[in-house]
Amino acid sequence: MAPLYFYFFLLSVVTASAGSSIKPFVSFEPNWATVFTKESVTLTCNVDPPEPRDQIYYWYRDNQIIPLYLGRRRVKIDHVKQEHGGRYQCQTLTSDKSEPVRLQVAHSWLTLKVPMFVFEGDELYVSCAGYPGYSARDAVLYKDNEVIGSSPSDADFLVGRANMTTSGLYRCTRQVKDGLIYYSYASEEQIAVKELFSKPVMKVNPNHPTEGDHMTITCDTKLSPHRETTELQFVFYRNGHKVQGFSLSNQYGVPSAQLEDSGNYTCEVRTNNNTVRKTSDEISVQMAELFTVPQIKVSSDQVTEGDHMTITCDTKLSPHRETTELQFVFYRNGHNVQGFSLSNQYGVPSAQLEDSGNYTCEVQTPTGSVRKRSNVSHIHIQELFRTPQIKVTPDQVTEGDHMTITCDTNPINTTELQFAFYINGTVVQEFSSSHEYRVPSAAPKDSGKYTCEVQTPTGSVKKRSSEFYIQLQALLMGNMGAAARPVISFSPNWTPILAGDNVTLTCNGAPPAQGNEKYSWYRDNNPIPGEEQQNYIIQRAQQREHSGRYQCQTSERSAAINLTVSDDKVVLQAPPGVHEGEELTLRCYTRPEYKKTNTLVFYKNNSIIQSLGSDYLVLGRAQTHMSGSYKCRTKIYDKSVGYTINYTSAEEHLLVTELFTVPLIKVRPVQVTEGDHMTITCDTKLSPHRETTELQFVFYRNGHNVQGFSLSNQYGVPSAQLEDSGNYTCEVQTPTGSVRKRSNMTLIWIQELFPNPLIKVSPDQVTEGDHMTITCDTKLSPHRETTELQFVFYRNGHNVQGFSLSNQYGVPSAQLEDSGKYTCEVQTTTGSVRKRSREAHIYIQGHSLLNIIRLILSCIIFIWTVCLIFHHIKTVGSTERAEMEGMEMENTHGMANTQLHGEITAQRQHLANEFLLK
Repeated sequence: MAPLYFYFFLLSVVTASAGSSIKPFVSFEPNWATVFTKESVTLTCNVDPPEPRDQIYYWYRDNQIIPLYLGRRRVKIDHVKQEHGGRYQCQTLTSDKSEPVRLQVAHSWLTLKVPMFVFEGDELYVSCAGYPGYSARDAVLYKDNEVIGSSPSDADFLVGRANMTTSGLYRCTRQVKDGLIYYSYASEEQIAVKELFSKPVMKVNPNHPTEGDHMTITCDTKLSPHRETTELQFVFYRNGHKVQGFSLSNQYGVPSAQLEDSGNYTCEVRTNNNTVRKTSDEISVQMAELFTVPQIKVSSDQVTEGDHMTITCDTKLSPHRETTELQFVFYRNGHNVQGFSLSNQYGVPSAQLEDSGNYTCEVQTPTGSVRKRSNVSHIHIQELFRTPQIKVTPDQVTEGDHMTITCDTNPINTTELQFAFYINGTVVQEFSSSHEYRVPSAAPKDSGKYTCEVQTPTGSVKKRSSEFYIQLQALLMGNMGAAARPVISFSPNWTPILAGDNVTLTCNGAPPAQGNEKYSWYRDNNPIPGEEQQNYIIQRAQQREHSGRYQCQTSERSAAINLTVSDDKVVLQAPPGVHEGEELTLRCYTRPEYKKTNTLVFYKNNSIIQSLGSDYLVLGRAQTHMSGSYKCRTKIYDKSVGYTINYTSAEEHLLVTELFTVPLIKVRPVQVTEGDHMTITCDTKLSPHRETTELQFVFYRNGHNVQGFSLSNQYGVPSAQLEDSGNYTCEVQTPTGSVRKRSNMTLIWIQELFPNPLIKVSPDQVTEGDHMTITCDTKLSPHRETTELQFVFYRNGHNVQGFSLSNQYGVPSAQLEDSGKYTCEVQTTTGSVRKRSREAHIYIQGHSLLNIIRLILSCIIFIWTVCLIFHHIKTVGSTERAEMEGMEMENTHGMANTQLHGEITAQRQHLANEFLLK
């Protein structure tokens, strides 16, 4: 058997030396490094991962193979003897040899038993054991000559949780009974606590990370081979703050590293039960900048309207990453003006005032892993010339006057400008260098809404004036929307007023008609005698005499406005006739003789809305929801009682009047068909007290703007198409945008005038010589059956029959070249609606059988002719050779031969001509 064992041993050594990285370790059970003779101990060969069941194990003692233990993973030694002591190792066919482990066999009265290995975190037990079968008492345990434990009966001591300071020289003393007498004995052992795992070391990959890199930080440590299955937990810190909590991963990954990921990193490793815990040294990780924070740069320090402006988003890539592709985006006032692209420039071919603003740009990598934004840069576009204004001379134009309309503006330099003039939207003077439009003799037809437009010669900057209304009939002139109906205003602009106050009422609007230079005033619909001026002044107003509803009249009578005169001590005042969008301020007004302190509280609908030390309550722009009952409370000095009291005004109902109604969409005609002129009106009505207010209108289809804000309440489509169908809304606002209202959505459906045409051919299969008819087939809407249509036909994109009233194209005798891709087009006579058919491939079939017969006959005739010529040439050649031989024999026959040669030559020529003719 010994040679066989030796053979297996050699085989295992050869196998193991082939590069195995598995290393088993030997453990004892019980886990004592020393055993007494006669005791039992079990040796185990531990392999991780576990080996297969049929694995062969080899055991060594003092480097000599133990044949008796061959093949067994666990070996039990009963009744240990002195010769069992030694340094044990084990090995498998696929592993290295384990580290040697010493088993000590004692044959003494007392032995201090300690574990074979002690690791950090282990619960350390030692045993002050007497020889088996003998009684022992009074055990004392020492470490480095200091008592650390004692027991009168028990031999086992718990030293505690092991750490590196637990290492040292341990000794125990105990009395062992031999016969009838107890003798004192001592035993000592050196315990060296082994490191469970090494102090962790931080490693970073890549060594020098750059912004955007995938950075991995590893917390590297190594477990003791005897405890390789111990589970460890890892935690990571940056600048002392936790960035990844305890987990089983020894790596902290940053998918896209940023500058803020720079810092001092440490990691900590612990066991699951937290018995062993170690921290790495600190490492500094500095992130290299991929590219610098971008800066906004503009092509010119001062940009003027019309200039070509280029804004550059300037940044610099790291020298190590110069090939990195970057993307740039630009913003003005926080709104995107140029989306992400590879260009670092945003160009404005012709800068306008609205291009002024706060610009920023943003730079990123294509994946967005690194993204940086510039600081805000304010770019101001200098005005080339201000918005023009219409001025008219004379101020009041009468029929027959020489009227001059000036388009007034102020260019900042000597820039050449061009001017154009419009009346009611129609041009009356095209663009020219003249800023004046002259009318030698004004007539009523010259009344209307005038605008002018100013532009540079290239049209890069273009501005239009506001509309200016000129009416010649009664010297009436004013801004667009002015009406003859006047409006009353108060000065001071408060109501109610207290008895004894003064107030002036003014009749604003168009002056009285020519020849009637008087104003008329009414209170509660009764004429006020003697008042014929524009201003009606009330001094020391009285409640009964002056309270009422006032009107004034020129050519038309104004709407009534209420004036209340109060005998109270305190009143809550508001501007008369408040409308949406107007600045609204309330005042708590007290008679001067009662005035003590500023107002304490304002109320709306009996609820406190503001408590302050001011007589004025500023509500801002008026809205209809501000309507309600208001009052105020203040302190006054009441003479009747002789001291200060709290006094509350009477309630005043404030009504904020709608400036204009919610607009309605109206369409004309009611049912729109393709090609119709469609007009959409945004219909609203101004308050009678604000009829001169200018409004602006905008139109939307399916939420998209189709006509921007303008003074026109109509959106016209000269020739409606199917794509003009949709949900329409309009919006109305004041020029300042203080009041803005939107209509409900209205669905406008454009009815199809006729469907897309179809190509039809007759007959279905066209053969050469057939009469072919191609029809452009369509059908008019039942409501428009009388509409005249025109038709045109194309073959392979080329016109074969121009526009006509016929929907057919005829070919009397179709030929092969008439094959092709046919289309037709249908339109109205004005071309307002035009539709084209899909392509239809028409193939003209030839007479195939006749053509084949012709080809076969042609081939037969050609072959027969060639054969005939070849036969004749061969026959003539033979005859010539025979005759030449005869000439050598008989010269006398020379004349005959010459004649024969001529005949042969003539015959050859005849055959050649005949072949060519055929």
